[in-house]
Amino acid sequence: MRVRLKFAVLIGVACMAMAQAKAQQVTVTGTVLDENKLVMPGASVLNKNTGKRNYADAGGFYKIDAHQGDSIIFTFVGYITQTIAVPQSSGTYTKNILLDKQQRFLPSLEVKSQYTPYQLDSIDRRAQFQPWLDAKDIPLAGNATPEGFGISVSPITRFSRKEKDKRKFQKIYVQNEMEKYIDSRYTPLLVSHVTGMKGDSLLLFMQKFRPQYNVLRQQPSEELIYWIADNYHGWIKK
Repeated sequence: MRVRLKFAVLIGVACMAMAQAKAQQVTVTGTVLDENKLVMPGASVLNKNTGKRNYADAGGFYKIDAHQGDSIIFTFVGYITQTIAVPQSSGTYTKNILLDKQQRFLPSLEVKSQYTPYQLDSIDRRAQFQPWLDAKDIPLAGNATPEGFGISVSPITRFSRKEKDKRKFQKIYVQNEMEKYIDSRYTPLLVSHVTGMKGDSLLLFMQKFRPQYNVLRQQPSEELIYWIADNYHGWIKK
């Protein structure tokens, strides 16, 4: 009898602990947008503490489980990563996220590795967005959109647009990878060494004369230097 009673008490304590843990869970929701307030389907939403990852749906809406103090990381190809901390211990926490575009000509990183900084960044981006790039079906946030933010997308519209959004994202991803590769080789430091330019004149030159991805893929560094010098001499003569 005592054994049964003790067993019942243990079960009761376990159930209470599970219920308490569940009650402390927070559902983090919101919409991911760019600086122009346009929704960003496919934005990656990662709970750094639990390792769980989700993706914003066709309306930019995201939803992910968390606990108080968890770090939620928002990423999208070509945009600056943003991190928030979950401030509450239960219920639903709504947070709309605005992501800013990454600026070109960022300082180069010194990485001692068998890979170049571009390759390391590319590997990391691929790992973050692989489900969106490869999978036939990915875990979307759901069919509900947070109210009061001026965005409404019906479940039918979401369903019909899902494949279209994936294809659109894949095109954006490929284009971004091409631009990242160009930036990794056609750097302000290299152009400045070849031309002697600095500041605004350097940026203006690099924006006017930007190598094509397909050419740059086949072009050795020596030829790239000659290409920069040739364009520079033609530019200063005008």
